[in-house]
Amino acid sequence: MSLERVITHNLENNQMIEKQVQHISIITESDIITPDKLKFMAFNGDNDMVYSVYRKIKFENRYDFSDKYIFSEVINGSIKKINALKNLHNEDLIAHELIFLKETLDMFTDHCNNSSTFPREYYNSILLAADELTKLSEYETALQYLNYLLNHGVDKFPELRMMTNFRIAFIHNSNGELLKAQELFSKMIEHPYLISDKSKIADLLFKLSQTTLKSGNIIHYKKILFLGLRYFYTNADDRRRFFDQIRLTYKKSLLVLFSEEITLYNKFLFIIHWIYFRRPNFYKIKLGAISRLIDKIFLGVIYVLNYARGGESIQTFSKVNIKTNLSLAIDNSGKQLMNQADKSKKILITRAMGGIGDLLMMTPAFHALKKKHPKREIHLAIPKRYFPVFEGNDDVKLINIEDDFFSHIMYKKWYNFTDCPAARVESRTSPRVKKSRIRIFANSVGIKHFRYLKMDKTPRYFLNDEETVFANEFWKNMQLENQCVIGIQLHSDESYRDFPMMEELVRKISERYKVLVFDGEPIKDYNFENVIKIQSMPLRKAFAIASRCDAIVAPDSSFIHFAAVFNIPTVALFGPIDGKVRTKHYPNCNHINSKDLFGCLPCWRNESIPCKLTGMRQSVCLGNIPINKIINELESSLKKVKK
Repeated sequence: MSLERVITHNLENNQMIEKQVQHISIITESDIITPDKLKFMAFNGDNDMVYSVYRKIKFENRYDFSDKYIFSEVINGSIKKINALKNLHNEDLIAHELIFLKETLDMFTDHCNNSSTFPREYYNSILLAADELTKLSEYETALQYLNYLLNHGVDKFPELRMMTNFRIAFIHNSNGELLKAQELFSKMIEHPYLISDKSKIADLLFKLSQTTLKSGNIIHYKKILFLGLRYFYTNADDRRRFFDQIRLTYKKSLLVLFSEEITLYNKFLFIIHWIYFRRPNFYKIKLGAISRLIDKIFLGVIYVLNYARGGESIQTFSKVNIKTNLSLAIDNSGKQLMNQADKSKKILITRAMGGIGDLLMMTPAFHALKKKHPKREIHLAIPKRYFPVFEGNDDVKLINIEDDFFSHIMYKKWYNFTDCPAARVESRTSPRVKKSRIRIFANSVGIKHFRYLKMDKTPRYFLNDEETVFANEFWKNMQLENQCVIGIQLHSDESYRDFPMMEELVRKISERYKVLVFDGEPIKDYNFENVIKIQSMPLRKAFAIASRCDAIVAPDSSFIHFAAVFNIPTVALFGPIDGKVRTKHYPNCNHINSKDLFGCLPCWRNESIPCKLTGMRQSVCLGNIPINKIINELESSLKKVKK
């Protein structure tokens, strides 16, 4: 039975059950709270209160409260309730709460289907619920939800896709379906460029080794253990786990060294780890600097061994076949991209996710890399939905990273931007981040020192003739010629970077200028005179229109970097992220924040970390940027252009 039919069946049954439950007080939502108020509570992460209020709403009235934040917090609250009930050992109450959890999951799925939008909150909620369902031995139900994610867009979040596959493999393993589990674990490790967190590789390899051992494939099990020693990751405890497992498998360290089935290379790896784990603990005698130095030397040796000796990976012995022969990869036009004999002439860059702003900030690095290696092809593997960003860009040849016809071991040089170098540098140096993302991306592909100083740091994006004609016709049809037009991006991809008073800002700007408001989804409200909505439009058409604007106003998102391409005057609204660092290469961009009010700026938090001052998801610093300050900065930027 398909998940859609299961959802319909569950909702009908659950409505009947809700009416039969006598010990829960049922009141209408009008007696409690409005949908907008509940959404506000949910947006700020108060799952206990949101769950409590939502639980009391009649089943038939809950559709009025359909919202990703509400559903997410209710599901979190329900899972917490189930865990609390486990301590009471009350199976009846657990069963009833489980019915409510499934009902809410189904309503969330129904809401996403109706809106044709599947947000990150939906995937996170399903993953959390699947964990709980698995703990309660509801394997089939958990698998239904997880497989549904794979067929409904979880690919746009690489880390969530990996978590989904990991849970499916775990369930197969628990059910005794070892070959299915082994195939999934193998496929994840075969494609490390789809894993955004490099530290997860060690756990995946160990799980694969255990599954392979249980299935009776001892030869492959041993090879995976040594592969676990070879892969580069920094967690010593993970390395210890593989080392100890090898010793257990061979009983003694000496037997590892004298075994004929182990290569000299793997024996050398084992000896290096044996020496490392037998070193004295210098921290006990207050010589921790020596231990840190040994750690760096050890990891440096592993890094060199991993990357200097190419060709070996899980694919060497995996039973999972790649759809197309590894000696040949074909791009979407049918042109040959890779011949194994040309391996040394190709460069691979992988990025399994967006965002569009990051991709634009990478383009100066790609251009500099192409200048450095003019005779080498640079293959950029990204999701196909981001191909439009690089249309007309001759620096790179595009590969759909979600296809299965290529492998990183086919290339001499491989730069993995899925494990985002910018995010790593910012995390390591926060809150004193000094390097721009343009610089970090350039340094990550070997553009450093003099080459970096010489490099053009302006993002690259190319409009074609058809798009230019489209923008001109739009201007003519909307009677925008000879008018001052301001383009405003309403939202970023992450809510903590949004300006909460955007509608009021648009209203005030529209009193003086013609305003185009841009959003990837249907725009509610903003029904002011002089405002034209550019909503749900393909990226390249939206950018074509934006290229004709006299100025851009935007939160920390893609339009800031796009405006830099065409040197459009920009007012950028920043909160937790340092706008000075993010826009330092854009001479026509003025960033605004509320640092004069909040000494904690920039804190460099992200969507998953609440504001330290309020404990909420929304950034209070952004909400305190005065609208008049933004308008004054906008007018100042326009005057500079007129001069």
